[in-house]
Amino acid sequence: MVNKSEERGLKELISAAQHYRGMARTFRSSVGVAFQMWDGKVFGGFNIETYGHKGLHAEEVGIVRALAEGYNGTDFRRMVEIFQDAGHSEVEIFPACFTCWAAMWEWTHPYLEVIVADTEGNSKYSVRLKEMFSQAPPAQIYPSNKIREIKPKINFMPKLPLHSELKEFAKKDPEFEKYCKILRVQI
Repeated sequence: MVNKSEERGLKELISAAQHYRGMARTFRSSVGVAFQMWDGKVFGGFNIETYGHKGLHAEEVGIVRALAEGYNGTDFRRMVEIFQDAGHSEVEIFPACFTCWAAMWEWTHPYLEVIVADTEGNSKYSVRLKEMFSQAPPAQIYPSNKIREIKPKINFMPKLPLHSELKEFAKKDPEFEKYCKILRVQI
């Protein structure tokens, strides 16, 4: 059961995603995301479409904004996304595109909560990032822990200690525990 404070927090996060969707610089699709960190700080993102460049996805913008403030990896708690394509009358209900899944997989963590909402502010469903993939993500596309060990990122230290909710996942998931050790996160 969700408590009132948590429900209010989710409504505020959905409202933030709606706000960022309104900032989208696009000619076709309109996407807004809001990433919430474990300390409550929110970073928003919106898509920027261009004719001469690949453009920027809302998820990428939100992640980069958080990274620019010193947050990393396990500091991310959850993300709300709202997406609508100009070619459809109804809201598309799916979390991110394949490119953004890859960015989230590399820069956040497998237990990031991904919430999809509609433009009216209704939460449609929630899934953990890890659950968005079939059994195991393809190693040639998503960085495995082996790649993380071989090519560690410089200055990639979490701003926050590992949250107690994530500690439970680290105890149950050897791959996530290994990921935390690579990031030098105290479990």
